[in-house]
Amino acid sequence: MPEHSSKKRYMTGLDGLRALSVLAVIVYHLPMNVLPGGFLGVGVFFVLSGYLITDQLVAKWQKERTLDLKGFWLRRARRLLPAVLLLIATVAAWLAATDPERLRSLGGDIVASLAYVNNWWLIFHNVSYFDSFGPPSPFGHFWSLAVEEQFYVLWPLLMALGLIVAPKRGYLALLICGGAAASAIAMAMIYVPGTDPSRVYYGTDTRAFGLLIGAALAVILPSARMNPISSSKLRFLMDAAGSAALTLIVFMAIYTDEYSPFAYRGGLVLLSLASAAVIAVIAHPSSRLGQALSIKPLRWIGIRSYGIYLWHYPVIVLTSPSNQAEPTSPATVALQIALTLVLAALSWRFVEKPILNGGLGRLGRSVAAIFRGNGASRRAVRPRLFSMAAVSLVFVLCISCGGGGEAASGRITNAAEPSPGQSDKGKDIHQSGPATGQESSESPNASDSDSDVILAGEKNPSSTSPSSNGDKTVGTKVPSTNGSNGTHGENGGSKGTGNSGEKPSSESVQETGDGKGVTVIGDSVILGVQPYLEKRLPGILVDGKVGRQMNKAMETVAAHEDAGDLGDVVILELGTNGSFTEKKLTQLLDEIGSKRTILLINTRVPRQWQDTVNKTLKDVAADYDNVSVIDWYRASAGHSAFFGKDGVHLTKTGAEFYTDMIADALKNVRGGH
Repeated sequence: MPEHSSKKRYMTGLDGLRALSVLAVIVYHLPMNVLPGGFLGVGVFFVLSGYLITDQLVAKWQKERTLDLKGFWLRRARRLLPAVLLLIATVAAWLAATDPERLRSLGGDIVASLAYVNNWWLIFHNVSYFDSFGPPSPFGHFWSLAVEEQFYVLWPLLMALGLIVAPKRGYLALLICGGAAASAIAMAMIYVPGTDPSRVYYGTDTRAFGLLIGAALAVILPSARMNPISSSKLRFLMDAAGSAALTLIVFMAIYTDEYSPFAYRGGLVLLSLASAAVIAVIAHPSSRLGQALSIKPLRWIGIRSYGIYLWHYPVIVLTSPSNQAEPTSPATVALQIALTLVLAALSWRFVEKPILNGGLGRLGRSVAAIFRGNGASRRAVRPRLFSMAAVSLVFVLCISCGGGGEAASGRITNAAEPSPGQSDKGKDIHQSGPATGQESSESPNASDSDSDVILAGEKNPSSTSPSSNGDKTVGTKVPSTNGSNGTHGENGGSKGTGNSGEKPSSESVQETGDGKGVTVIGDSVILGVQPYLEKRLPGILVDGKVGRQMNKAMETVAAHEDAGDLGDVVILELGTNGSFTEKKLTQLLDEIGSKRTILLINTRVPRQWQDTVNKTLKDVAADYDNVSVIDWYRASAGHSAFFGKDGVHLTKTGAEFYTDMIADALKNVRGGH
């Protein structure tokens, strides 16, 4: 973040880069689904931080032959801690007043955030950044702050050692590049395609390359050595290179998603190199690109980007609808953006900037004078204390006006503090008998809004998946507008929490077919429907497991084949917990075989992978004569009464309709028999 100094050239173009990066992150977290690679903005910040911090250390060493570690760490604490303490205190106060249970569940998150180990906390508690449901933690974005703070603690020590071992700039830069390469290789080796990438996304070890690439740039090209260029040709070439690198970053933000193997096997490294190229250009005093990025709106955002990043995620979390099946209105999105900017501006004006200018020391001296009985100091400090209290009150009021009533109604389920019905890894543990001899089945409530996989700090996008209607869809009955499906005449849906663990009443579900020879394999969504299916279609075999993903389905299919109970009709309900590749699905379908009829149920999940999952299912099904798609996405459109608060798991009404949908599909593929 910017720290003005008369002794050092202030590079205004970097403010513009900060602004673009933080805006990309905000758009990614907002329920807009327009920038799948917006999370890459954090990667740009890592490179920028590595460059600026190392540039400061290099300048200090060249001028004074010391790194002044104590002074460096104190400056970092003064810059970072006040805004963090204010945010955590404000959010905690708000939740204490509106949702104490949710606040209690966040105890581990708060401690980890204050200690700047949030990323390792999430890793060790198996909390995914991408795959989860339910109200996320308002402190989930602290993982990136933890990575940076760990860098700030360790890097000066390593730099001090490096300056002794390799005093020449070339050798030192080579050592740093070696560290960056080791980090990138670790990410590529630890990452497993088709699985949740959160471990490599969070890890300091696997994200250090971005910071180190920035550090290497500062050693090779410190800002103090950048002199104006008189040649117009050289300026043109420099700006062209920077513009090309910036275009590449924008392209990656538009076309890269969080599940792309490319991102973790070279993509993030490419992003870091492109970011370093942009920084090298816009930091130069002769750069026209730097001038273009120095326009006032971008500078205003860039100067306040730290506060904007801090505040945007809690604002989004606390003002989004508690029922994630309900779309977030454009007015709410606009309010979330406005609140974020207002809160960040207030934080900068009344907390961050005064402390950077020595306000904390002056306040401390004034408070000390009060205890010494100095009347003048007592009168002088009162306005400051009043101003700080007033700003905190404004923060709380802003969050309250932004939709706190909705936030208060949604209980968070956090891996750090398991709630009833959860294991210490954040997964439901409602146990029933095993579906096969090898895999236990877990049966949560049909309307249970607790997630399969619990995450701190995930966004809640709305999504508009392309319908597969007309492309090998079977048995998809679209319910009438009053919420009934024409079979059981339910209107609206239960506002309570229908329990899928209980047998459905005979009035709600009637036996209308034979389920013998039908095997259903799925995740927690199908678990919620299981009792209704077993009532409606006697003999059907339902194998559901909380958190199951496509990459584990092959083992399940093989287990059923070995047991001899894989039916002639196989229904797959997978994709709720994350995306998968066409190759993985093709392998599974080939394992099931062409002699069986296979039905793929597409998904409705308020997460970014929804569209990818549904497109993959449709595209792969088109290549098989024995495979069709049940279009749950289209059938459930506009029917929030089908879903619990997480927007995924089903209410009683939703489970009944889902059962009818499967029964109709079976009737169609069996020729009406």
